[in-house]
Amino acid sequence: MNDLYSCLSCLRFTKTLSIASVDLLPPRRFSIVKLTTAAAKTKNIPAGHLLENESLLDGDVDIKYKNMNDSGSNLHQWLANSVNKMRVSEVDSVQRWLEDLRGMTETECMCILQGNKLEKEKWSSVHTYVIDMTCDIRHLLHECTESMEAGPDPMAIYVEQEVVMEECAKLVKYVESFQTINGANPLAYPVASCLGNLEESFTKLVYMLESHLAKILFEWLDDDSSCCVKTAITVITNLAQENDEWSLLIAKEGGVSALFQLCRQDTFSFLRTDALRAVAILCCMVENIDELEKADGVECITDILCDVKTSEDVRTEAAGVIAQITSPDLDHYKHIIGFIENLEDLIKALTALTKDASNSDVFLVATAAIANVTFMDSMASEFLAQYNAASVLIQGCKRNKAPSLYAKDQVATILANMACIEQCRQEIATENGIGLLVQYLHEKPRPYVNSCISEDELAACERVHQKAAIALARMSREKVNADIIKNEKGVPRLVHLCTDHRARNSSDSVLVACLAALRKLYSMLGGTAFRPEDIKQLVKPRLLDSYLYCTSMEETFV
Repeated sequence: MNDLYSCLSCLRFTKTLSIASVDLLPPRRFSIVKLTTAAAKTKNIPAGHLLENESLLDGDVDIKYKNMNDSGSNLHQWLANSVNKMRVSEVDSVQRWLEDLRGMTETECMCILQGNKLEKEKWSSVHTYVIDMTCDIRHLLHECTESMEAGPDPMAIYVEQEVVMEECAKLVKYVESFQTINGANPLAYPVASCLGNLEESFTKLVYMLESHLAKILFEWLDDDSSCCVKTAITVITNLAQENDEWSLLIAKEGGVSALFQLCRQDTFSFLRTDALRAVAILCCMVENIDELEKADGVECITDILCDVKTSEDVRTEAAGVIAQITSPDLDHYKHIIGFIENLEDLIKALTALTKDASNSDVFLVATAAIANVTFMDSMASEFLAQYNAASVLIQGCKRNKAPSLYAKDQVATILANMACIEQCRQEIATENGIGLLVQYLHEKPRPYVNSCISEDELAACERVHQKAAIALARMSREKVNADIIKNEKGVPRLVHLCTDHRARNSSDSVLVACLAALRKLYSMLGGTAFRPEDIKQLVKPRLLDSYLYCTSMEETFV
C-alpha cells in the first residue's frame, strides 16, 4: 500500500508540473489549424485552398500540398515539411504525455500489487508449517514419555517437556492470530522470537534425552552378560564415530572411565580390544583426553602394554590409544597426567611390540606411537637409545615390515628425533641407517586407481623426504657420517630435490630441509662432493636467496 501511495503521489506531482509548464512549450507544439491559417494569411490565399487533403491518423496529420505559385512555393514547402517532422497532433501535449505515463506505470503498480499478494500467501502458509511442526514435536514427546522409566532423570525430562509444550502453544497462538491491519502483514519478529525460545528449550530436552540414553549404555557395560557388554561397546563406538557431539557427551557422562574400568577386569578380558578401540575413537576429541586423565588411563594402558601375557591384538590397540592421545594433529600443548611417570615403561613396551610385530599393521601402529612420544618429551630419545630402538627399526625395515609410505614416515621421524643424541647417531650409523635414510630420499608415491595418486600418498611422500633430509643433516655432525652420506650418493639426490620442484611435489618444507642438509654436508666435506654451480646456487648464498632461486625455477612464462 505504501508503494502504491508513493506512485500515485508521484503522478499527481508530475501532472501539476506538466500543466504549469504549458506556456514554456515551443511554438511548434500548437495545432495544425493555427499554422495553416497563418500560412494562408501570408499570401492572401484561403486556408481551404492550401490543403488538398487533411486526414487524422492516430492523432497525426498527413498533409499534401497543391501546386502554388513560384513566389510562395518554397515557403509553403518548408512549413509543410516542418509540420510533418514535428508529428503534431490536435491533442494537448501534456494530456498526451500523461496518457503515455499511465501505460508505463500500470505495469509497475501491478508488480507491486502482485508482490503483496505473494507476501500474503507466504504468511498464510506459515500457519500450516507451524501446526505440522508442533504436531511432530508432540508426537515425539509422547513416544519419549512411553519409553521412559521412573527415576530422577525422567522427572527432569518431564519438566523440560512441559516447557517445550508451552513454547509450542505460544507459537501456535500467535500464528493463529495473524491478520492484516490496514493492508500490512504481521510482524516477523514475534514469530522469530517464539521459534528461538522453542529451539532453546527443545535443544536442552534433546541433550537431556541423549544423556539419559548414554547412562543406560553405561549400565549395560556393568551387565553380567557378555552380549550386553559387547553391544554397549559397539553402540558407543558407532555413536562416537557418528559426530563429535555424541563423542563429547559420552565422555562427559563417564564413558571413558567406564571403558577403562572394563579393561581392568579379568571377567571380560576378551573384550579389551573393542574397549580400547572405543577409547581411541573417543580421544579423537581433545576435551575427552581430560576424561582419560581422570580415569588414570595412561597407567592402565602402560600396564596392558607391559603385560607379557597380553595378546598382540590388545597391545596393538593400547598402542593405538597412545598414538591418538599424543598425536601432533590434536591442538593441545600440555603434558598428560601420568605420561612422564610411565614414559620409560611405555618406550620399552612399544619397542618390544615393534620388534615382535607379526605384520606390517602392528609395526605401523607401534612406530606411530613411538614417533608421537618422541615429540612429547626429549627424554624419550634417551630411552630409545637405551633399548636399542634404532636397531629394531632398521632391522624391521630390512625385513619389509614398513612397506607403505606411512610406516616409512614414522621410521624417518623416529630416526630424525633420535639423531639429536650422539649415542643414537652412532647406533644409526652402525646399523647402516644412513643408507636407509638416503634410500628414503628416492621414495615416490604409489598410484592406486587408474594410475592416479592420492593426496594422502603425496603428503606422506613429502614427509618422508623432509624427515630423511633432517635426519641426514643431524647425522652430518660427525665427519665419518658425512663421508658415508657422500658414498651413498646422498648429495646428488639432495641437490635434485632442491632444483626439481616435481621431485619434491613443490613442497617448501622439503626444499628447506634439503638446503639445510647440503649446507651442513658442505661444512664437513668442503667442495669435493659438490659441483661448482651447486655451491654457487645452493650453498654460498644466504638460505633465503637459495630458497628464492629454487622456487623461481618453478615459474613458467608463456
